[in-house]
Amino acid sequence: MKSPAKHAAALFLAVFIVASLTGCMTASVDELYSLPQVSEEYVQLQDLVNQRVDAGSSYAAPTGGRNRQSIQLRDLDADGVAEALAFLVDETRTPTVCVYRQDDGGDYYPFVIITGYGSAVASVDYADLTGDGAAELIILWQGLGDIRLLTVHSLGDPERADQRELLSVDCTDLLVCDLTGDGVDDLLALHITDGQSALDLYDMNGGSPARSSADFSGGITTVVRTAASHLADGTAAVFVDSELGSDGLVTDVFTAADGQLRNITMTPLGRSNTLRPNGLYAMDLNDDGALELPMGGEGDTLQWYGLDPAGGMTPLLTSYYSGSDGWYMVLTGALTGDLIPERTIVPGEESSVVFTVAGDETTPQRSVLVISCFTGENRLDRAVGGGRFLLQQTDSAVYAAQLLTDELTEQDIRENFYLLYAEWQTGDL
Repeated sequence: MKSPAKHAAALFLAVFIVASLTGCMTASVDELYSLPQVSEEYVQLQDLVNQRVDAGSSYAAPTGGRNRQSIQLRDLDADGVAEALAFLVDETRTPTVCVYRQDDGGDYYPFVIITGYGSAVASVDYADLTGDGAAELIILWQGLGDIRLLTVHSLGDPERADQRELLSVDCTDLLVCDLTGDGVDDLLALHITDGQSALDLYDMNGGSPARSSADFSGGITTVVRTAASHLADGTAAVFVDSELGSDGLVTDVFTAADGQLRNITMTPLGRSNTLRPNGLYAMDLNDDGALELPMGGEGDTLQWYGLDPAGGMTPLLTSYYSGSDGWYMVLTGALTGDLIPERTIVPGEESSVVFTVAGDETTPQRSVLVISCFTGENRLDRAVGGGRFLLQQTDSAVYAAQLLTDELTEQDIRENFYLLYAEWQTGDL
């Protein structure tokens, strides 16, 4: 075995040879072994932020959303130079956002301080909502309980330390996407209440916000997932999966035609017609770029539908749903026949579903697939025996399958097998 010293010497020699051959041997030995240096701009920015910390502020990163760093770099004015945003709470525990710009020499300087509302920044986003090429700063401030304040800020001219607040509204959560199809992002604000919940669309393209609103299904209690996607014909749409108390999940699907927001799944009864068991969310199961919606079929089967802009539904796929074991599978190939699923249970250890295809006058009845869920001790070891192959694992279960026919392949099963989830993180797809 080589000694560490010899190994280091060999490594250095290799670096020396490569650098010599490329004409790049300008660094000293100390420089070759030194750690990467922090840029002068970062050190100077850190000094500016530390001045506020020394005066009583402290770091307070956004508590949710996709952007959760205490210091974030974003080119808000589209000049090719990133602004720096520091998320703090001041000595009175008021959340603040400090924006720093760079001068012509590359040094950061304090540009504007946005004093917030409530106890924290719940989330922050950046998007060009007005169509002028510059990004607006979108902040959701956390108040007491479920109360939140949404504010939108334009940072204005880099030559002046000013900012304009374009919007300030109460809401529960937000989503940014181009729902109107004009090439500029829109802002959607969710209002989830004990009474009638609603979604507001704010179209700021070209100036002041134009607001349009549409109701959610009556009786929803919790939004578990929002997704910006498309309908089957390519129309932009927002899909919101919500719990309807203990009855299950519903999906409200919103589109915007001529700037007017519309819930295309709403029925005269005041509720979306997409009720199904918990854990089954709108998904793009056939890879067509649009989300499909599951709805109850016969027994443990579910039909998945594509939507058109008028709210019409076209059946596309069928799946088998095992709520007790936490999985579902899109039925494909031999499984699309007249199917007879039969479930067996060994309490605390294993449950299996045997899929049998019913026979006819020319073809006998035949079993084609077994999917098993293993729990308890040594579940992984038990799952890989008996000709089975692994599908997925969780903290408490292992899922495996066994083919009983050559009409299906392992790839067929793996590509169409899904776990049920208790909740999904809210946000874009």
